[in-house]
Amino acid sequence: MSAKLKSFVLTALLFAFVSMASGQQAQTDSVKSATPATATKKPGLTALKGKWFLLPALDSDTATGRVPEITLDITKGTFTGNTGCNRMSGTFLATDSTLSFSDKMVTTRMYCAGYNESAFLQNLLRVDSYKFKKGWLVFMVEGIEVFRWTRKQAVPKKTGKA
Repeated sequence: MSAKLKSFVLTALLFAFVSMASGQQAQTDSVKSATPATATKKPGLTALKGKWFLLPALDSDTATGRVPEITLDITKGTFTGNTGCNRMSGTFLATDSTLSFSDKMVTTRMYCAGYNESAFLQNLLRVDSYKFKKGWLVFMVEGIEVFRWTRKQAVPKKTGKA
């Protein structure tokens, strides 16, 4: 291999490495900028942190016998939980009233009969804001409530579905 070609390949690899490193830093900075340290002192954003359980609207929301839950870490901009079937984790951005979840979510892939997990995840990705109402955490899409969460776990109803 000629010296010019070696130099070009090494330069290209170095450029690719630097680009990847700066891209990862930019993603980290975007999460930090959406949840700055000063914002965590405001009651709306601080009240988001911790574990929340879905208040099921339909019997099919708990067809698996499990209640979906989500734990929000506002300092890191990350969440973990379960969909009512599979484990999930990812990142989110939040202010005192806006909330959005990254589509780079990680989930396990177990099959759960009688449960529309896809609809749950699609609605979670559509969430654009939140509010607190009667002690509930309400996730909204364009001003319409899509989920209500509570600090106390509800007991799932028996649906008779496997």
